[in-house]
Amino acid sequence: MMQIEVSPPARVRVVGALMGAALETLLEMMKATEVLLDLSQVREVDTDAVQLLTWLAPEPWSRVVLPKWLEARIEMERRSWLSAAA
Repeated sequence: MMQIEVSPPARVRVVGALMGAALETLLEMMKATEVLLDLSQVREVDTDAVQLLTWLAPEPWSRVVLPKWLEARIEMERRSWLSAAA
């Protein structure tokens, strides 16, 4: 489930799973406006979601709330990308 609070910046809270249609909706919102992304209630992600969050530039991280397990998974993905590039 995705909850959207409209106020600059838009606050998007994802509850449950971040995958499929929810991920596509999130991508469209992020293209259109600045988003405060609250993923603290996410319990499940797919590989595409992890890759998207890993790909985000460091600047938006101040606008993202993540559970610790997801932070760790993103960091593992980021290290994997860096070692593959070296």
